[in-house]
Amino acid sequence: MPGRGITGIKGLFPFCGLAFPPPSDGGDLLLTSPPPLSLSPLSSHHHQPPKKNDTQNTNPNKVVLTKSVPNLGDAGALVTVPLGHFRNLLRPSGLATPATAGALRNIEAAKQAELARLGEIKAKAQAMATALATIGKFVIKKKTAPDGDEIFGSVSVAEVVAAVEQQTGKVLDKRAVTLPEIKTVGTFDATVKLHPEVVGAFKVVVQREKNA
Repeated sequence: MPGRGITGIKGLFPFCGLAFPPPSDGGDLLLTSPPPLSLSPLSSHHHQPPKKNDTQNTNPNKVVLTKSVPNLGDAGALVTVPLGHFRNLLRPSGLATPATAGALRNIEAAKQAELARLGEIKAKAQAMATALATIGKFVIKKKTAPDGDEIFGSVSVAEVVAAVEQQTGKVLDKRAVTLPEIKTVGTFDATVKLHPEVVGAFKVVVQREKNA
């Protein structure tokens, strides 16, 4: 466009603050767009903690036993062994695996499940002990001698277990019942071990049979 050189361009862009050199051939100045700026976004992975690898063993001397090993531990136990012993014997024999984060979580989950199972067993034993104490007395009828309180034979554990079952609907382990020798009518103390930490106590009342 004749007559509109540098001055004309500056008039079109009064505030750009750019200096345009004159064209070498005396013609009009051609404008070209500057290359776009390339801005790389800040990488975020530098600010994040490294992810844990469930298959990475942070302590190579700690392993999880997959089977019971004499003098070492039961299946599922977390043990510390020499690295060479693990590499040369335990792992090739399928007796142990590395104690990875995933394996440790499985151990903890299994431990909690076992604790819950044992807790439930103990709770049932305590409930049975409460039932025995609430009922208090279990009556057994026996034949006696005509002139005294002596019974024929004695009261057996089986008879006591049957009396308890009749009133509670629960069957006691005969081997867990402690009963004194009973050869007369009367009231006697008995106990039953319902759990390693729970013992039930109750009374056995021996009465004469009416037709005695």
